[in-house]
Amino acid sequence: MTRMLALVSAILLLSACTSLVEKGDKLYEQGMYQQAAEFYQQALNEDATDVEAQQRLNQARHKIIDRGLIEVRMLRLAANQVGAADKLEAILRNQSSWHIEAMGAQAATQNEEVRYAEQFLRTQAKDLADSAYPDKFRWFEQQYAFLISNAQLASMLSGYGQQLGEQAKDKCQTLAEQVQGQRFFLKQLAQTYCSAWGVSQTFKLDQRDHSRYRSIVFNKQLQLNTSKRRAHQQLIDGAVSELKDQFQQSIWYAPVGDKELKLTVTADVDYQRDSIQKQQEKRYLVKELRPDPNDKSKQVEVDIERVYIYPQTHYYEEYAARLSYSGQLAGMLLANQYMDSQSNQTISHSANFAEAELAPKSAKFLNQTETFSDYLSRLTQGINDELAKLWANQYCQNQYAQNSAENVMRCARVEPDNDYVNSWFERQFGISYKAMHTLYGV
Repeated sequence: MTRMLALVSAILLLSACTSLVEKGDKLYEQGMYQQAAEFYQQALNEDATDVEAQQRLNQARHKIIDRGLIEVRMLRLAANQVGAADKLEAILRNQSSWHIEAMGAQAATQNEEVRYAEQFLRTQAKDLADSAYPDKFRWFEQQYAFLISNAQLASMLSGYGQQLGEQAKDKCQTLAEQVQGQRFFLKQLAQTYCSAWGVSQTFKLDQRDHSRYRSIVFNKQLQLNTSKRRAHQQLIDGAVSELKDQFQQSIWYAPVGDKELKLTVTADVDYQRDSIQKQQEKRYLVKELRPDPNDKSKQVEVDIERVYIYPQTHYYEEYAARLSYSGQLAGMLLANQYMDSQSNQTISHSANFAEAELAPKSAKFLNQTETFSDYLSRLTQGINDELAKLWANQYCQNQYAQNSAENVMRCARVEPDNDYVNSWFERQFGISYKAMHTLYGV
């Protein structure tokens, strides 16, 4: 049986893979090479040993490269040097990722376009080196890393190192001069940036960050009207521990913070159970011998209905919980609440009478601890987003802060795509915040 199931599974898998290859083939015939490659890749994901899918995938990728090189040439002829270089870089990156080497006419075309791109790269490098933004030069090297390698320009670009280093040193010193007092996030940027350019600096900061918190304390207000009080208390302790962990992993927490966040956690739980005893009837049939109405000298079996009466206990449950946490975070309300209730009816009895097909039955009560655990999870699950939102309210909305550099760095931690953040980085470094993050990990 096991061997048969394995055979059926193999047939179904083969059928699925064949179907994917066939779909890819149809797209390939229509010149839709990118879409065809996606189907071939899906087939390989399901069966890595599918030689046909691998061959088709390689063919589709070569076609993608061929078409890409045509686009590069058209962009170049249209005097769009940036577009041509970007497209050629993407092709070279794909070749590396796909482990494909250009051959024959494809290699000749590619080499020709690389030679044309070489002059563009040389011109761009000189212009960027002469600008006031050394990081723009580094981002240029990052963007065109494969093209620079293929054009064998790495040694030429390294010749600008001293010039760029002098510019970066000036930028580093300008940043370092601003790092003082409460500018902790700006210090992280300056320290990382200066280190990346090999410039040593010292910074003067306050010992405590007045805007962040070094600890969090909880005030628990509990009203637990339930027989599972101890279990509920343990679950609340676990939820409080989770809130603490999440807060200490948030941007608001810092060992150098000088504040203590006070959070009030409330839990109001009410559980009621009523029961009623009821008499229940269960009708059943038994066979008995009775005189045959057609022949009184004989007896026949007949079905006789009987009634078995037994006691049942009917239970009625009501469970309700109202949960919340609240506190003031930098003058803003950090709070959430969750409430819900459930009702349940269940029956139990001890009757054990096989003739009536009766066996003892236990009541199925609400699982209070499981329900309460779910409620607590719902209460705490959104705190990460709320903490980030409050941080953004504090630093991403105040775009006219006295120290915009510190404000920008604080905002960037939660909203890296914020226009306020990126416009500042463009003015200071000539590139976006994300580009700076890629280069230096700021």
